[in-house]
Amino acid sequence: MNRLWRLRDFLMNSQASPLFIVSLLLLFAEVMCIRWLGVAVPIMRIFPNLTLTTAFIGTSIGLAAYKRPRPAESVLVVAVVSTLLLLIFATELQLRTFTMKSAAGIVVSLAVIGFLVTNLTITFVSLGMRLGQEFESMPPLKSYGINLLGSIAGVATFGLFSMLWLPPAAWLALAAVLAWLLTGKKYVLPLSAALVVTALIVYKDTIWSPYGKIQFTPIARQQWPGNQNYNLFSNGEMYHWGLHIDPVANLQAIPVAYRDNPEWARLYRSELEVPYVGALAPSKVLVLGSGSGNDVQCALLHGAQQVDAVERDPFIASCGLLKHPDRPYTDKRVKVYVEDARTFLRYSKQKYDLIDFAYLDPGGTLRLSSFLRSDNFVYTKESIQSALAHLTDHGIVAISFASDNKSPITRRLYKVIGEAYGQKPLAMVAPNFSCFFLFGPGLQALPKDALLAAGFRFWPEPGEYWDTRTATDDWPFLYLEYSKLAVIIYFFVLAGAALVPLMIYRKGLSLDRFSPEVLPMLFLGLGFMLMQTKSITQLSLLFGATWIVSSVVILIFLTLAFCANWLVDRLSLSRVAPCYAGLFLSLLLDYFARVPASSTLHPYVLAVISAIICCLPVFFSGMVFSILLRPATNPVILLSANVLGVAFGGMLENLCIVGGIKSLSLLALLLYLCSALPLIISRAAVPQTRQESTT
Repeated sequence: MNRLWRLRDFLMNSQASPLFIVSLLLLFAEVMCIRWLGVAVPIMRIFPNLTLTTAFIGTSIGLAAYKRPRPAESVLVVAVVSTLLLLIFATELQLRTFTMKSAAGIVVSLAVIGFLVTNLTITFVSLGMRLGQEFESMPPLKSYGINLLGSIAGVATFGLFSMLWLPPAAWLALAAVLAWLLTGKKYVLPLSAALVVTALIVYKDTIWSPYGKIQFTPIARQQWPGNQNYNLFSNGEMYHWGLHIDPVANLQAIPVAYRDNPEWARLYRSELEVPYVGALAPSKVLVLGSGSGNDVQCALLHGAQQVDAVERDPFIASCGLLKHPDRPYTDKRVKVYVEDARTFLRYSKQKYDLIDFAYLDPGGTLRLSSFLRSDNFVYTKESIQSALAHLTDHGIVAISFASDNKSPITRRLYKVIGEAYGQKPLAMVAPNFSCFFLFGPGLQALPKDALLAAGFRFWPEPGEYWDTRTATDDWPFLYLEYSKLAVIIYFFVLAGAALVPLMIYRKGLSLDRFSPEVLPMLFLGLGFMLMQTKSITQLSLLFGATWIVSSVVILIFLTLAFCANWLVDRLSLSRVAPCYAGLFLSLLLDYFARVPASSTLHPYVLAVISAIICCLPVFFSGMVFSILLRPATNPVILLSANVLGVAFGGMLENLCIVGGIKSLSLLALLLYLCSALPLIISRAAVPQTRQESTT
């Protein structure tokens, strides 16, 4: 035990070590909470910005009140431990405010949210106070550089953990070691060890891939023939079946083996057959969202000579090789691509007789109905056009989706296809509230009697009309559905999470309200977070929405901020006018730039170019931040104002549901202009030896 304490003393010996470690812990804990809360407590998925907002507001409060005593140690320990226990044991907690009909359900859900917000606020206030105390111990730019390095290490570590599929027990273990280094408290290690072991036991049958938490459960023989069929649950929601597929081509036929559950068996088999009813003996098939291989196996049974299977989740794809009853991915005719569907369509030069969008949707999205944005670039107008461009002269596209004809999602998808294809698709609805769309130059006459006998219904009815907004790459919100109650509750929850902690801690804050740099720092934080969240969304078009992509974008932003800080410190830069000019020009470049639907560039070349265009504004805004920070008499307060801006910047991102993703670049330009106005008005942009300089 003494060796452990000697090791801690050695690691904390440097003046920079505590600042680096608290910065690392802050970013790591923030990203950990965002991911874990959304999985363990489904209600939190309805409030995607809530955890981020709470963490940054707590940190801002802690920075502003860093000279006052920190929260009582017992209160902090209770807040952290109770939150972790809730996350560990709430894997089956299915609280959904907007899908529960009773008022009691809403009250319980809001109580859970209030509990989590309170505990997170206490935790991050404490971390923010420690950050402020360490930040003040060195010159501003040196402290800020170390703070950025620690933040970079925190994000990079969590990204690495996601890439390696490490579970929450590993996240907890690292957070515990960092907390022990900072506090030196003897109880931290044994208490954390108990929590880590508990997490290992609870999640022993869970896989944490870069896309989410996946659980694997077998299906009994009475539900489907065979001993190797299984269900996959993604983030607590039913997501995928891995089933044995018999070589039966007749829609009305019921295999003898399915007699225990004939209706469900016939219906599911009928749905698999739909693309082959419309296509004429397809030889080359592309399955987008292939899962672990049901649709691929069906294609093989229909005589396909080449099947390209695209599945973005590496674990689910591995099931097609190792666990699926038919092992379809081991067939020599099949080639598996573990990547995002849009990425594949962008770079593939192949032509196909059939392109099958096989129930390609994010798990749980449709069951968490709300007005909130949920990006999906697979079902945009540009995506459908890209798929059509990959068809042979006699090819078709088939889309199956888990919604009925009354859903606004289905109707939006129908309109998107119609605009991309230039004519209306053939649409059908299945008895289990699934819909199917068939379109393309090779669409053949359908056996309507067999389809009707299997329970399908053609749609829309004659004269049926509706209007909806088309999903595009700039407005990829296929799932957007407004609810007045949802809007009211959402904004009240966010307002409460943001304003209540500020009201509670207001007496302890020491903000210098008359400093001309406070407002610029606030607006710089707003712009920073807005551009970061926009860039994560925009770059998801290239590689899909994974935790690895999010971590890489955050890492790029923090690295650019570090480079800007180093440049300002090294060259003793003091003029902000050139920095603002570069900032505004880079924002305009980002607004007009577009990711192409197809490209001959190498994927990494296109990724680098897109990342530079998306993230370049942060370099110039980082230079402005560092120039303002260097001469500050109270740099911690300016950092607090900046972090507060970051907290509210995440909320502003949802405005893209009105103007589209690209509109956020113009909004960021307005925010950065607001950061410059106080400097212009006060004529104190950057003092040079305490004299004014022009901006």
